[in-house]
Amino acid sequence: MKIYSQGDQAIVVSIEKEVSKDLTDDLLALKTYLVNKNYPFITEIVPTESDMMICYDARDMIKHHNIKSPFLYMKALLQSVQLEIKHVEETSEPIQIPVVYGGEFGPDLASLLKYYKMGFDKFVKLHTNSNFFVSMMGYSPGFPYLTGMDKRLFVNHTGGKKAFIPAGSVIIEGKKTGITTIDTYGDWLVIGYTPVELFNPHQTDFTTLKLGDNVQFKAMTAEALDLGGFKPCQS
Repeated sequence: MKIYSQGDQAIVVSIEKEVSKDLTDDLLALKTYLVNKNYPFITEIVPTESDMMICYDARDMIKHHNIKSPFLYMKALLQSVQLEIKHVEETSEPIQIPVVYGGEFGPDLASLLKYYKMGFDKFVKLHTNSNFFVSMMGYSPGFPYLTGMDKRLFVNHTGGKKAFIPAGSVIIEGKKTGITTIDTYGDWLVIGYTPVELFNPHQTDFTTLKLGDNVQFKAMTAEALDLGGFKPCQS
């Protein structure tokens, strides 16, 4: 584990492991520990896939807590908690996300099947049998980066040209799957659509998925789902 400065009011903890559920659990355990300690000078904790940035109020530390070197204090603090953090046992079932694959709901799937050299049914089986977990949140509020996709579905290219991508689009990027939470414009490879609302700013708990959540996709037909305000992708 490496600890280094990020500017004059932030410190980064980098856990040098491959992105995995265990790594995400390590970061969540550290975040939970710090939140529960309720240090008054820690202003924000931002986890990513392989590290975590802890922002702090250096002026408050110096003025009100008699800390001469905020960075050295934070570094020593983080080094001292390494052995104390504990994982919370995972008991919940994976969150099921219904998806309509292909067609107007997944306009890039047909070309991907040619790239993979596989049929539609095999693709859907591989994707729905993958055990995903939320390894990072980003891009837009509530947008989950889902790690755990079958290696046979990895890609090394994008859609080639930018297009309108509606909220609820299930996309593939490299080794990951994602779900758009707002209407956007980009070159992601869109393989399907889900009507599940992952972001609602009017709710207190405004994101459906959280860092570390287990996720599994479930193939559905368009007739079996209430697709509400689905808007097709447009080039």
